[in-house]
Amino acid sequence: MSAGLLHTAGQRVAVHGSERVVETLLAAAGGPERPGLAAADPPNVVLSVENTRQPFGIRDAELITRGVWVTPGGEVVLRNVGGSGFDQRWAIDADGLRVASRWRPSYRETAAGRLLPARQNALNSQVLLHYPALWFALQQGFAPLHVSIVEVGGVVVLLAGPGGVGKSTLVARAMADGSRATCDNLAVSDGSTAYGVAEPLRLLDGTGRRAMHGRREQAWTHRVRSLPPELIVVLRRGSQEAPELRELSAAAAARRLVAGTYAAGELRRFWSIAAVVATATGCGPVHPPIGEVAVRLSSRLPAVELLLGREPGAGLTELLRHPLAAIRTGRAG
Repeated sequence: MSAGLLHTAGQRVAVHGSERVVETLLAAAGGPERPGLAAADPPNVVLSVENTRQPFGIRDAELITRGVWVTPGGEVVLRNVGGSGFDQRWAIDADGLRVASRWRPSYRETAAGRLLPARQNALNSQVLLHYPALWFALQQGFAPLHVSIVEVGGVVVLLAGPGGVGKSTLVARAMADGSRATCDNLAVSDGSTAYGVAEPLRLLDGTGRRAMHGRREQAWTHRVRSLPPELIVVLRRGSQEAPELRELSAAAAARRLVAGTYAAGELRRFWSIAAVVATATGCGPVHPPIGEVAVRLSSRLPAVELLLGREPGAGLTELLRHPLAAIRTGRAG
């Protein structure tokens, strides 16, 4: 068995399985961490992919809902998690969360994986890696957000907006110009700090494995684990020639953060998994505190709406020149 270590969603994650499985899951986290970076802290989330198709035992277990049981020892067994073909056993103890997974697909999941490999790869990454880390982050008061977090001109910007609006492209461009980022798609936050969910960049001109919506995955050259947002920017795709920048009220900013998170396809299966695991274990919220975290962020941070033009134009440093300058000036004052 091989092992790998990474940081994602504010959690220290250990991955165990065959060499191929570990390599695949590290790639699903945007590539392995730099040597020595992960080894300093013991993991609090331990994930294993077991090389057997035997079902997990549910003798004397209590049925929670269709396909979900809790054993007398408090472990949660889930069948065909999120339609992925994987069964899982979740256990939480004083050391953290342990999730074991076994590949037990029906003919339907096998056929879907062959016909739609990009979809299956994304689903495997979510079920085997991202969702357990996100769920354990809930135990610490964090909520998932469908946002990008990037430092632009010395100011940490939280980019919100619907999928496909262009967040990843703007983040990749900022990073090429020397900016730091913690994620380009998903983060967890307590309303103060944002911890990125470790995923590859997914770009139309990417060079790696094929991803959804005609994009390709690309490993990060560098990524920081967390950043404290200072400015909320809500992106929209407009029909006008030039980009436009407008002020946004705190209430409107919070509403967009919440709506964008619930609309994200990457999280569509997470809500039910989080609810049944919380019900079965008695741990953490059944409903993530997304609204509360969005209000905390929007009530203390300035917010603007950036209406992008029809054609690709300037990068974030130029597009956000005035609000970035105002934040830097306020800091100096």
